Amino acid sequence: MDIRYQTFTSEPPKTLTEEITALHREIFGGPGHWLEKLNRQEHALIHLALVNGHVAGYKIGYGLDGAKFYSWLGGVRPDCRKLGIASELMRRQHEDLNTMGYETVRTKTMNKWRGMLLLNIQTGFDVLKTEVDPRGQLKIVLEKKL
Repeated sequence: MDIRYQTFTSEPPKTLTEEITALHREIFGGPGHWLEKLNRQEHALIHLALVNGHVAGYKIGYGLDGAKFYSWLGGVRPDCRKLGIASELMRRQHEDLNTMGYETVRTKTMNKWRGMLLLNIQTGFDVLKTEVDPRGQLKIVLEKKL
């Protein structure tokens, strides 16, 4: 399997954004309106894993300020899991954040996404707190010093 990685600091080409949206809906459900919110952010960063030219995984985030980055969305296609794609996307994101001068990265997850929760903890994230989102869902807030 040929896995290639690409990074974008602005909106990727339309074919890729459509694939990200479809994958996001497949994994998380919901409308998948991520692009509108991302385009309102000043310092966006998108990492993609491509298998045979198609999106197999994504990691999307944006700067909260000059020192803190929010790793917002991410996922891997079910048929491409257990290949190290999520770990590699995270590694690349953190490497780029270091280069860009960020000091910390923050993320949120839910207990039902245990694979992502475990990956975050295994790679040095600390649980800061839990919070309830506007839809009444419990979120786990994690942060890592880069």
